[in-house]
Amino acid sequence: MPTRKVRITLTNKIVASYEARSYPRDYQTDANWIELYKVPVYKIIVEGTDNSGTDKTIIHQAPRFMPYWNDPKALDPAYATKGWANSGLSSARTIIVSRYIRDYEVHNRYTPGKGAIVLKGSFYIHAGPGILDDVGFGSAGCVEIVGNYDTFKFDIASLAGATSPADSDNTIQNLVSERHLTVVIEAATAPDIKSLFSRKVSRQSIFGP
Repeated sequence: MPTRKVRITLTNKIVASYEARSYPRDYQTDANWIELYKVPVYKIIVEGTDNSGTDKTIIHQAPRFMPYWNDPKALDPAYATKGWANSGLSSARTIIVSRYIRDYEVHNRYTPGKGAIVLKGSFYIHAGPGILDDVGFGSAGCVEIVGNYDTFKFDIASLAGATSPADSDNTIQNLVSERHLTVVIEAATAPDIKSLFSRKVSRQSIFGP
């Protein structure tokens, strides 16, 4: 049975803030402390129709721009850009999603949510902090959904026709294969993240003993 079309909109409406750390390297002057930056969190909209044919809109939130630091003296070879950057997609565009990585796992912090919707290159939509107070997630400009990522996935899948969260990955994969998943990115000005330095926290407070 074909999936129903679903649209995700990354809006330019700021709804909160989040204290993120730089990625793929921590920007720090002391090995025991990590610097945090207060980045804006944006409204994310998931739209489609439910099983009764009624239009439905579901709201989520996520940072769109994150602090990126790839230390020229200790480069992470997985990333081409050297030094500091305000990383994220800022220009307006509409993307027909062509790839879903169902087994993707977040690298910078532990989260049980798996799966990534590929926007462009290495810019993904994937799991983020469970709550805004869980500080210290980082990304190279990916959109990290705040909250339960499995709920986010089922919100997408249910609008496509799924009736069980267990079917979320298969349904999203089918959405992508059928070119029925669209992401609209609203234009937004990337903030000067380096000027948004918030505070330093111990590595132990982020990663534990």
